[in-house]
Order: sequence, then C-alpha cells, then structure tokens
Amino acid sequence: MNIAIFGGAFNPIHKAHTTLAENVLKECNVEKVIFIPTFISPHKSMQYAVPFEHRVNMCKIATKDNDNFIVSTLEENFKGKSYTYRTLEELKKLYPNDNLFLVTGADMYLTFLQWRNPDEIFSLATLITCPRDDGDYNSLVEYSKVLEKHNGKSIILKEPIMELSSTIVRDDVNEAFKRDLIDKNVFEYIRNNQLYGVK
Repeated sequence: MNIAIFGGAFNPIHKAHTTLAENVLKECNVEKVIFIPTFISPHKSMQYAVPFEHRVNMCKIATKDNDNFIVSTLEENFKGKSYTYRTLEELKKLYPNDNLFLVTGADMYLTFLQWRNPDEIFSLATLITCPRDDGDYNSLVEYSKVLEKHNGKSIILKEPIMELSSTIVRDDVNEAFKRDLIDKNVFEYIRNNQLYGVK
C-alpha cells in the first residue's frame, strides 16, 4: 500500500491542509493519508500552540468524513522536538511492507536540505509537494532536480492550493470561519474550548 504522511503543527488545521491531502489522494497512487500533529515542532515556535490534545482533536474533526484520512498521535511518544526522520523510522516499523510518501508545503520543500538527516528521509520516503496560488511551480521543479542529486525523489502536484497559514486563522478565527477557511465543526470546537481567544 502507498501511504502519505502529512505532519504539521495543525495549530489549527484549516482547509488548505485538507485540500492538499485530498489532492494527494486524487493525483498520487496513495490509499491513505496519515495526519501527524507535531508534539514540538523543530521548525516553528510553539509559543502560540494550543495543547497537543486539542490539535489532535481538531485534526480528527476536520478529517472524520474521509475514510482515507487517519490521525496519528505517534509524535507524542517522543516528548521532545518532532524530527521527521524519527517519525518516518517509527512509521516504517509499523508499515514495513508499504511505500511511504512525505507531504510538505512548498516553503518547507524548498528548504529541505536544511532539515535534520535529509538523506535518511530520502531513503524512507518519496516527497510530495504542491504549488501555491502565487505560481511557484517552476521553483519546485528546479529544486526537485537539486534533490535528485542527493537521491531524493519528488512528486509535484499539478493542482495548486490557496495561500493560507494557521497564523492567519489564529489572528481572527471568526473571520476565518466566515471566509470558509476552517471546518464548521473545528470552529465550534475552538469556540467551545475557548481556544485562540475565541469565546
């Protein structure tokens, strides 16, 4: 089976995340997408992150209607920074006979050689990334050629996704909901738990 791994802070999960995962299912020969919220991200400040449990719950809410989506709490076991190579090592133990794919946004993809142990990641998974609405497809193609020299394999999706960050959602959750940027039930969860200053 082909399994795509989609890690992130998901603080909170929004529709660009789920659209990207849906595009992976459509464009790649992938049967499952596993969402893995980071316990502590090595790339981002977690200063504004809500507790891990809430981020996991929001992921479960946002993905519950798609049987091909799974939410994993694997990185909670690390109790420290969630480095991708460690996550993939553990997933390979769980899925030894399956092919793993790693989903990453364009920004992170274009800095991939700066990640911890990129060569080990290449040995464990094929990268999947996608262009944004602002049209960075050519940059992704050029960088994929750089990664090939390091034995890195990539798939670049054809369908672009909207330019949206969790920071924009956090800055005004009510406005994000009005603009249909987050799932209705995720918004209700945020409001019911008074997350991100929403009451």
